[in-house]
Amino acid sequence: MKRGLRILAVLTLALVPAYIWLFLESGTPGAPYPIDLVKARALASSLPGDKPTSVHVEHITTIESIPAMGVMAGAGWSKTKLDVYAYQTVSPTSTVIIDTGMRDDDSRAFQPEAYARVQAALSTASLVVVTHEHLDHIGGLAAHPQLTAILPHAILTKQQLAHPEKMEPAKFPAKALEGFAPLDFDGARAVAPGVVLLTAPGHTPGSQLVFVQLADGRELLFLGDVAWQFTNIEHQRERARLVTLMIGEDRTLVLSQLRALAELHEKEPKLAIVPGHDAAVIEKLIAEGTLVPRFESR
Repeated sequence: MKRGLRILAVLTLALVPAYIWLFLESGTPGAPYPIDLVKARALASSLPGDKPTSVHVEHITTIESIPAMGVMAGAGWSKTKLDVYAYQTVSPTSTVIIDTGMRDDDSRAFQPEAYARVQAALSTASLVVVTHEHLDHIGGLAAHPQLTAILPHAILTKQQLAHPEKMEPAKFPAKALEGFAPLDFDGARAVAPGVVLLTAPGHTPGSQLVFVQLADGRELLFLGDVAWQFTNIEHQRERARLVTLMIGEDRTLVLSQLRALAELHEKEPKLAIVPGHDAAVIEKLIAEGTLVPRFESR
């Protein structure tokens, strides 16, 4: 019995710190990541043409039964969900798609009509951008049956295309990207009137924020998966470390981005910050009129 107790004590001493490190402890954010909203605002007005008058949203599917701990370290083992969205900016003369969702026939939550509207909008969009190269953000583009016709209007960065393993199981068809010139930039780049890309590597090498300034002055900042839900920003806490190890993200960079977003939210409360998978935020923005349900057809 004494030997058994000693073994149990040794195992406890070994496993408890591992459990804390993998699931509970988030880490302390370092210096805030530089998010230059002043520059983004200037760039939003740097290109000729009409700024968007509205931003539309489609709910594509829901990834269900995710432990809350996976979304934010230390949040417990109760179940939560991650909703998958695509967005469309609409101006009098153009549309820009931000993220493209994914086909998810195996899920009861999959919305085939919403996915079909996104696919149709991709065919007529003036521009297509993605916040990063994970399946649930780039998958709808990669699987589009008219991909060859859409790619000339798509902006994919060098960093997003450098690691095709990050897209798996999604992938572009063989030779589809031959001759495609990816965007290579660091910092901020205006891509359409009122639409600015801001590099934010960490969650993936090609992760970026998308800043949108509407014609009436309202502003939105789409985060991709820098934060899955707004609670990550409120508490400046990352996903459980086991999750970051599984998806291969740079935890230090993401933590510094969460700190920067928390400070930005305090300084700019009217800026609509849109995490990657937060239904509560989306429903609030719809209720306020900042987001409009359903894509507009052109």
